[in-house]
Amino acid sequence: MIAILTLLVALPLGLLIRNRLAAYLTYAVVFGQVYTFQSLNLILEWVNGSSEAFTHDKTAGLGATLPYLIVTSAIYAAGFGLVTLGHWLRNRRRSATATEVRLDGPTV
Repeated sequence: MIAILTLLVALPLGLLIRNRLAAYLTYAVVFGQVYTFQSLNLILEWVNGSSEAFTHDKTAGLGATLPYLIVTSAIYAAGFGLVTLGHWLRNRRRSATATEVRLDGPTV
């Protein structure tokens, strides 16, 4: 869920929101909401007996959830990278159209 969100939302946020800090904050809030929903779904599945996301080994401790933390943190960082890329593309497009083109020739 969060990977799909990152791919669909992060780059357009960078392109559409002029203020980069506001784009970062918007991405962080949306990511936090979807991350909470995804984590709750995974925990409910685990409680119901599924071991696809987390193991049932009680001796594993933090090692059982560390891969989940690493993957979600990498997706989170990639989202910020996509927001930055979108902002950079927006500024590049704006500066390319802002240059003046004179067609009447040079004046001497």
